[in-house]
Amino acid sequence: MVSRRFSFVAIWAASLFALSAGFASAASAPTADPSINPWESIITYDVVAQVQPNTDMLITETIVYDPGTDEIHRGILRDIPLQDALSNGDIRTYGVEIESISRDGADVMYEQSKSESFINLRIGDPNIPIEGLHTFVISYRVTDALDVIEASDLTADSPPGISAGDIELYWDFIGSQWPFPIYRGSAAITGPTPALVSNCYAGPQGSTSQCVVQENVGPQAAVVMVADLSAGGGLTGVLGWSPTGFTEMPTPNIVADPRVAEMDRAASLLPLFLLLGAAGLVAPIVIAVMRRRTSAGVILGATPVRYQPPQGLRPAQVQAGIDGTVDTRGYSATLLDLAARGHITVKEQAGGLFKGGGMELSWTGTGKDELADWETALLAAIFKGAPTATIGEYDEILAAATSSLSSTLAADASTSGRYNPLGDVPDRPYKLLALLGGLMLAAGLVALVFAGAFASGSGLAIIGLGLLLGGIAGAIITPRQQTKVSAAFLGEVEGFKRLLNSDSADARRDFAQKINLPPAAIFATFLPYAVVLGLEDTWMKNFPDLRPEELQNYGIYVASMYAMHGWSSSMQSNFSSGMTERSSDSGFSGGGGFSGGGGGGGGGGSF
Repeated sequence: MVSRRFSFVAIWAASLFALSAGFASAASAPTADPSINPWESIITYDVVAQVQPNTDMLITETIVYDPGTDEIHRGILRDIPLQDALSNGDIRTYGVEIESISRDGADVMYEQSKSESFINLRIGDPNIPIEGLHTFVISYRVTDALDVIEASDLTADSPPGISAGDIELYWDFIGSQWPFPIYRGSAAITGPTPALVSNCYAGPQGSTSQCVVQENVGPQAAVVMVADLSAGGGLTGVLGWSPTGFTEMPTPNIVADPRVAEMDRAASLLPLFLLLGAAGLVAPIVIAVMRRRTSAGVILGATPVRYQPPQGLRPAQVQAGIDGTVDTRGYSATLLDLAARGHITVKEQAGGLFKGGGMELSWTGTGKDELADWETALLAAIFKGAPTATIGEYDEILAAATSSLSSTLAADASTSGRYNPLGDVPDRPYKLLALLGGLMLAAGLVALVFAGAFASGSGLAIIGLGLLLGGIAGAIITPRQQTKVSAAFLGEVEGFKRLLNSDSADARRDFAQKINLPPAAIFATFLPYAVVLGLEDTWMKNFPDLRPEELQNYGIYVASMYAMHGWSSSMQSNFSSGMTERSSDSGFSGGGGFSGGGGGGGGGGSF
């Protein structure tokens, strides 16, 4: 289809370059028998346009539709444009009013909706399939479709018989936006007087291929345009009339595209938006850095190497003191700790931890010390009175127990002062700033994408992004605020971490001499703390000569030391499976699943 423009004479000049030979007759439509093809198509698309003396235009579209046989269809869709974007960026709008719709000569159910750009019709009963050929007739009235030719439009190439002041219609009688073929299209146009000039184009957007035109047809001196549209595209007509037959002169409804003005405004404000966005990013970071020492409360003192766990606590208690909660890492470390203390054994189940086999626990009854109440409760939830247990599948009792014990250990950490519940107070303003930035960013993107508000949308998005990143960075930079008690505890943790994180063989030998334990005992005793502190890999590298069988004396049964490097993460995964109920993977769950689902013209489809 030729691109939409405003001057008839420009279209006429373009036609001088089209094929000048006689036009081939329109291709015959396929025979109109039921089920002509397995796929859907439009057999004929005939338009009658009556231009009124008051410049209104009455349009009747007769569409012979074949739903085909490969799929079930219930009707057609028709989208009638209400506006055009002109080449200068302006917007031209048209009035469209539906007058009648029928199918096969009778009334038919239809739904009508309207957007800024289209009237959308859904014609047919959604509950009743259709078969074979059906004739849909759509009648509607269009206003503001005609133009007046200006003297400035006329050139040496202007068509004979056209002059300034004449009336022009440039219209897509059949649009190109249909998803299935149209075998034959035609348009018959009448005006208050016979047309002075006319031309017709068929094909895709921008095509200059001319179609068959017959003038002064019938008693109303119609202009008839016919085209074979089976290869795709639509049918555009351009006609001119003398103004003598009109009672009113056309007054096109053209306004500047508000999006262009909005984009210009956004471009002019972009430097300001960037400046504010940069300020939103930099200011929180600068403030957080300047207040870092003050925000920390009591500053940690020197943290020399410690050779014993902080305050003699168990691994889960250490995690609660650091994080204010206990997760699968803490409970996995607890099982290793209980094994090292002789209460249980931990063993790879058949298939190995890395093949989804889970982990097998056995109760020994020969522990070297007394169990704490929370440890007893944890083992009771795991073993349930049996001598052995397996962790790897969801266990409702275990899930309830770990949830309760996490709350108990967190409360103890807070009560003792090891964990400061108000330690995150200094970074709350930054988190709120990040939240505000995220909301502004989302609102800006919505305004840009859905409302076309380029100025306000880009401003909100840029400033919001700056605040979001600045708030996140400020929260990361800001340390937790510590009290005297919590700072002392964390100091011990840091000193103990220095021991576990050392890769020096000399340091390890010095450590062994100080606590008078064999390497396997040292490894097994402090492995749980290395796990809970995230230092298990470094700790394991400190014992390159350790053999798997040496660990069996400390309740750990593993096939090889190499496997130990991923054992803790496997334990955490299995513990997580035991604490978390699996959701269904079936696509049938809940009843469904997931997949990887000029003026005029327009188009449609089917349903």
